[in-house]
Amino acid sequence: MRRFLTVLACALPLAAGSVRIYQTNSAGDAVDVIDPVTNKIVMQVKNIEVPHGVAFSPDGTRAYISCEAENTLWAVDAKTGKLISKAPLTGHPNNISISKDGRRVFVAIVSSPGAVDVIDTVSMKNIKSIPAKGGVHNTYVTPDGKYLIAGSVVGRIMTVIDPETLEVAWEKKFDLGVRPIAFEKAADGSTRRLFVQLSGYNGFAVVDFKTH
Repeated sequence: MRRFLTVLACALPLAAGSVRIYQTNSAGDAVDVIDPVTNKIVMQVKNIEVPHGVAFSPDGTRAYISCEAENTLWAVDAKTGKLISKAPLTGHPNNISISKDGRRVFVAIVSSPGAVDVIDTVSMKNIKSIPAKGGVHNTYVTPDGKYLIAGSVVGRIMTVIDPETLEVAWEKKFDLGVRPIAFEKAADGSTRRLFVQLSGYNGFAVVDFKTH
């Protein structure tokens, strides 16, 4: 079977001096966990068909993985790779992010009309689906944890959400699809600028976060 590798993500340290890389596979049914010191696969999260996004609890004990085949979010023990629990989603998921306190996972729902599903990590329940214009491909939490960003390739829009109220704060339209986003912090730790990579453009848009 031909395998297509998609998302590469580093976990928080599992113990003193240890780090693991989680490699998802959009044409397979496992996540490879790699030791970056030896470049060896040391564990697998098995029987997860079409895994896509990965995020980690702040203490590094859990990995959260979106499963496209089931439209679910998996909570996995980072030490053993075993499934702890699943949360149902409202549609087809892509990438995910997690709040600074680890209480909520934000799942990009790429299915039309588009949304961000909010999963409570204690109960593993879907507590809200926040509508977004266009299927959502990526979600990010700003470095200060005060905002959630959702990017849509099809909708050509970036949606900024308050992670406490779970309401849309503001939106920014683009002439091309929104893909990966990087953040620049101001001196006080707030978000100063966003660097937004756009579909079909050999560069990126720069957005002032305060003035939009």
